[in-house]
Amino acid sequence: MQSYDQVEGFEYWKVEAWKNFIKESIVPLYASTSKLLKLRDYILSIVGTEGKTTLSEVENRRDDLIPFLLGGVKEDGEYKENSLAKLTRLTLGIYVNPKEWITLEREEGLRAFDYITVKNESTSFLEFLKRLNELSLHIIELVKEKPEVILESEIEEIIQEPEKLLEIVKTIYVKCAQVSVNYSYYTFFALSTRTLPFKYITMAYPKLGVNFDAIRDFLGLKKIFEPMINEVNIKESYTIWGHLKDGLCNLLYNLNDAIWEGFSNEEVNCVFSYISASSRNLKQEYFQKIQQKLEEMKLKFPDYIQTSNKEYYTGESRGYGPYKGVYYHKYLISGSMLVKEMWAGYSTRGNYWSGENKCSISLFKLLDDLSPFLFLTPAIELKITDNELEIIR
Repeated sequence: MQSYDQVEGFEYWKVEAWKNFIKESIVPLYASTSKLLKLRDYILSIVGTEGKTTLSEVENRRDDLIPFLLGGVKEDGEYKENSLAKLTRLTLGIYVNPKEWITLEREEGLRAFDYITVKNESTSFLEFLKRLNELSLHIIELVKEKPEVILESEIEEIIQEPEKLLEIVKTIYVKCAQVSVNYSYYTFFALSTRTLPFKYITMAYPKLGVNFDAIRDFLGLKKIFEPMINEVNIKESYTIWGHLKDGLCNLLYNLNDAIWEGFSNEEVNCVFSYISASSRNLKQEYFQKIQQKLEEMKLKFPDYIQTSNKEYYTGESRGYGPYKGVYYHKYLISGSMLVKEMWAGYSTRGNYWSGENKCSISLFKLLDDLSPFLFLTPAIELKITDNELEIIR
């Protein structure tokens, strides 16, 4: 496992370096998502939330909102490429039915504005915005930074200059990529310390060896397992550390997960297509890179380690057909050894089965063999509860 001490600008052992990262990357992400959410709230204050306000009423109240609802609608009721109305619908969930509007516009003696109402809905991008906004705010508040206050004048600027909407979307796109584990060593630190023995934390991040007590609370790292052995040095080396639920590393880990999920979503990528010619699946890119790295290191997941099926935890197939053999597999820890393995699950026909067996596996060898995978990829998870160890894959 390589040391990250030589990475220029990555001062993981300094609180101020973490604060600078948050100020430069997380604060702008919060500000941009806040602008879009505040813009949505403002438009809804004009058009209402019940879907009963007509375009005529909107025109009377604020006619400069009409382009956000009808801008870029073609004569057949479809959206033009890079339509402002489509972008507003995808990002903010506020829209009118363009086909209904076109149909009524063709009716002689009828004014479509008097009958077409403004609707609002939840969209994938809107949920993405909310999640980014919530997590980035928690991170900013955790390090006692002041979140940026969005002024009404900034919302007014977007309404008067709708192209600013694209500028904000671009900022979100760029900042998401910068914050993601694909590009940020600080976020990678959070991913790599999700569950990891102290030996491997200090191998990758040597300067934590002398600064650990001073910075672990700031980072939100907690001890999740300590071997019940007498040898102090070995006990410290194989003590497993992880994340406090609302600590900095956990929030960064969750923020990266939200970014990955967003960039994997077709509707979110439809919004990003306004500012980028090609869509990106950051999660897929990362796993391809890690797979290549593991192959270069000639590392393969140890075949003697039995793992639990992730579907058991997501509930994707348990109790429902078609059955996929959902199961869990656990080990009982006694001192420095794994002395018993226990398993349960469902057969392909849906029948429940379980069992246990004695085993004799070195806990330290298992952690040595497993740690490179725990360090590099969130696809492998480690759970330890009441001296029961479970590896989820």
